[in-house]
Amino acid sequence: MEIVVEYGVLFFLGAIGGWIIELFFRRYVSQKKWVNPGFLAGPVVPLYGFGIVSFYFFANVIPWQSISSISWLNTLIEVFAAGLFMTVIEFVAGLIFIKGMHVKLWDYSKRPGNIMGIICPLFSLIWLACGALYVYVFNPWFVQMMDAISAQWIYWSFPLGIALGILIVDFGYSVHLATRIRQSIADSKVVASWEKMKVSFQEHLQERKQHSNFLLAFSTKKENFDAMVRESVAKNKKEYDDWVAMKMAKKEARKAKKKAK
Repeated sequence: MEIVVEYGVLFFLGAIGGWIIELFFRRYVSQKKWVNPGFLAGPVVPLYGFGIVSFYFFANVIPWQSISSISWLNTLIEVFAAGLFMTVIEFVAGLIFIKGMHVKLWDYSKRPGNIMGIICPLFSLIWLACGALYVYVFNPWFVQMMDAISAQWIYWSFPLGIALGILIVDFGYSVHLATRIRQSIADSKVVASWEKMKVSFQEHLQERKQHSNFLLAFSTKKENFDAMVRESVAKNKKEYDDWVAMKMAKKEARKAKKKAK
């Protein structure tokens, strides 16, 4: 039970920390808006929770130093393994949502070398960098923190149980939303972008001077939900088609320029 509590607390610290990072990344880098990141309504992104747990496990449980007598090589293998593992987790999670719920939680379709818009070389390198940063910088801090949690694990078990209960309810609510979205676009083969749909709902309500809920981003009148979903999907599809057309036009322009030479 003690180890379950330790890793459970670590998971939630990573999930909440990842949510905060994503929140500011969307505000100042990607979407330029305050948008509640992730699939869930609450301030957690489970992918980051699994990430920090796996980094801790890779760094402290797996005996990498027994691979060879070259210490730096063993550490390098550890870092690459951690980055690869998180890329696989990201791919599997993205694939489950695309195939099972017809929603895309993140979209790398415009990134070079992407696979199904779920993973791409750039973000695989970012996972690799995160793994390296954890191994070389943060792991000693997390070891100390886990030791402190282990010494008082029984006191952590109650708040962890409450957090887990809330997470389960939140997940059920979000799956219900995803099901409603899938039903709204059942007549099309389009996969809905979860994050872009949140922004679309926010903009739709703001244009009509209606209140938009930060945590419950899809909260709206029942009779408006289906129409807003279809409107968002159509808008996102047009934006993507326009982007593809622009890329094709640039490609043709380059070809014409080469022929002219």
